[in-house]
Amino acid sequence: MKTHLLPVSRLFLLAACAGLGFTSSAQAQSSGVPQPVSVQQVADFTYVVRASNPHLERSEMKLVRLSDNKVLYRDVNFKPSSGRKLNVKELNDGQYAFVVRVGKDIHRYTLDIHTTVQRSTRLGSVSMTAMAANQ
Repeated sequence: MKTHLLPVSRLFLLAACAGLGFTSSAQAQSSGVPQPVSVQQVADFTYVVRASNPHLERSEMKLVRLSDNKVLYRDVNFKPSSGRKLNVKELNDGQYAFVVRVGKDIHRYTLDIHTTVQRSTRLGSVSMTAMAANQ
């Protein structure tokens, strides 16, 4: 299912990012009780945001850039459950938040996007005769 977004959020759906502030699943912690809202990482830079709305109240999902509180993605509905797959690869480095409101309850999951430089090493081979000649 493809989601139609605000013009700016088209970039958001095609995007994803390195160094995100989530583990593979972020949910409010309570033992054995189903959670009304969850955010789960399903691939590199891709998250599924889900909301359960059994009382058919107004439900709203947003992605907000925290530096200026700009809403990059927004979806409002009254369905008993909803979910969106969001790819954040193309977003600039910075602080973001998934904000999900179901009725009067608000759930907020922060997302830290930052670019990292990966270091690597490579071991070359040196012959023993070359080493002996240098001593």
